[in-house]
Amino acid sequence: MVPTIQHREYDLVLLGATGYTASICAEEITKTYPTNTSWAIAGRSEAALIDLAQKLKDLNPDRAPLAIEVVQLEKKALVDFARRTRVLINGVGPYHRYSTPVVEACAENGTNYVDFSTETPWIKEMIDKYHTTAKKSGAILIPAISLSSSPSDLTAYLIATSIRASLSTGTAEVVSSGKLEFAGMSGGSFTTILSVMETYGVAWFLFGSPWAMSAARRPGADTTPLLRRLFGYRFVPGLGALTTSFVAVSNESVVRRSAGLRPEVYGPEFRFHEYLPVPGVLAAVFVHLLTKVGILLFAIPLVRTLLGKLSFKPGTGPDRVESRKIERAEFRAVGTAEGKKGVAARASFVYEGALVDVSAILAVEAAGVLIEKRMPFVERLRKAGVKIEVELDRNVC
Repeated sequence: MVPTIQHREYDLVLLGATGYTASICAEEITKTYPTNTSWAIAGRSEAALIDLAQKLKDLNPDRAPLAIEVVQLEKKALVDFARRTRVLINGVGPYHRYSTPVVEACAENGTNYVDFSTETPWIKEMIDKYHTTAKKSGAILIPAISLSSSPSDLTAYLIATSIRASLSTGTAEVVSSGKLEFAGMSGGSFTTILSVMETYGVAWFLFGSPWAMSAARRPGADTTPLLRRLFGYRFVPGLGALTTSFVAVSNESVVRRSAGLRPEVYGPEFRFHEYLPVPGVLAAVFVHLLTKVGILLFAIPLVRTLLGKLSFKPGTGPDRVESRKIERAEFRAVGTAEGKKGVAARASFVYEGALVDVSAILAVEAAGVLIEKRMPFVERLRKAGVKIEVELDRNVC
């Protein structure tokens, strides 16, 4: 018999806890969660888990000792494990290689699940396989809570809810501009990109449909002008000159899935587009062409091998002290309302500091909402140092 969600041994388990981003999640939990939170770090190497537990104890000596769980990634062990916790943060990647049985175990046993995957083709597979199962068991599954997709999803939601509350109508379009300033990509993240390219090919990044994960109907044919498709340039009042973003199709898929699940908020005609900000037309064309050529180069096995050798090793990344000085994430979005002219609302998500830190914060605070169900997600993020703003334009007509 599956224990009810309220009567489980742990409030939270962090699986794959010794990984690069997951270990930072462990630090965030240690520093910010209530001391009465019952939680455990889990993984395959007991020695590595013991070492991490000691580091966490040094970080907060007054906190009660956490539990250590050694778990193998096979179905029976994962099912038994999933039944013991209310929420599971999964840091075992690449997700498409190792984490399908983790999602299955959580979906079948009513265990709430969070991960920081950026592997959109795999996420679609998980939706197709386990959405119905999770609905029946009551499990809430939240993939892609990382920095890649969360700011886009959150700003779009804030705009849509503001328009709905103030104008009593749906949102016609949200356009997002996302820019990351970073010292380098962690070894695990880069290895994942290479592995996704090898497993699924580059077609998704070149021709993938942003409606791939949406439960809603597609509102009409794609009306993107031919010149924009060819050269990438778009100018949007309030955002300026924009161009093609490598992560756009993945983020658009996540946002449009959220919209499809909440049509009463977003409206039936909702569209979302994401771009990269640039200084002007020439820069837009250059970045667009460079992005397309770069994706094609990833299709060549020799190129992937060489890039893999030049990147950080899995489990490592840029120096966090230096990263906190120079790294920054800035996402700005504008939205138009159905049947109205002009920008109706604006939203922004800004974080100054190491980008891996904010990815961990997003996962940890999402899990915190699932555990406590008190402080709203946005307020938790603001308290953790993320600057989130939303503003309604009162002059829209």
